[in-house]
Amino acid sequence: MPYALKLFLVILTLSGLLTMPAASQPSASSNDERRAMNSENIGKKFPTVTASSLAGTKESIPESCRGKVTLITVAFLRESQGQLDSWLNPFYEKFGNNPGFMFYEIPMISSGYKFMRMIIDGGMRAGLPSFKHPHVVTMYGDVKKYVAELSLDPRFGYAFLLDRDGIIRFQAQGYATPQLLHELFTLAETLASPPQQQ
Repeated sequence: MPYALKLFLVILTLSGLLTMPAASQPSASSNDERRAMNSENIGKKFPTVTASSLAGTKESIPESCRGKVTLITVAFLRESQGQLDSWLNPFYEKFGNNPGFMFYEIPMISSGYKFMRMIIDGGMRAGLPSFKHPHVVTMYGDVKKYVAELSLDPRFGYAFLLDRDGIIRFQAQGYATPQLLHELFTLAETLASPPQQQ
């Protein structure tokens, strides 16, 4: 592991980005961690996130994925990566070669860490296959704004399915389950279907 990356991981660990106090860490078996949410967000437009991807492209979500059914995953802690992968990997396996679908992973990091962007993004870039780089959009900024606007608990990772217009049609938190993935896939296919002729 490169020295710069090791140093970065030590700094993040000390700063609390990589670890939380044991008392506040959610249990992997918690019902709160594995649930689809009948959220007030369903039917709302996903709030705009404008940032650069790991591939260096400028993205403005949901505008960047307009016209496609899109899975958006959001995390505030490094520990949530496994939760995001539990949604993203199956979604990519099922829809990754279909041009009607898109996916993005959005790590949300406080603007106070913007000065470390090159190190943080470099570490993520080194740990991911290159085909995922255009789909990882790291937001450095007002994290609290998104937590409040979407009523999120930052201890968890989240999955949002957007329709072609960027409207949230599905939301879940924590790890995916077979039942939730089935619900997600069924809805995604429905949203991607051509409108019925009257």
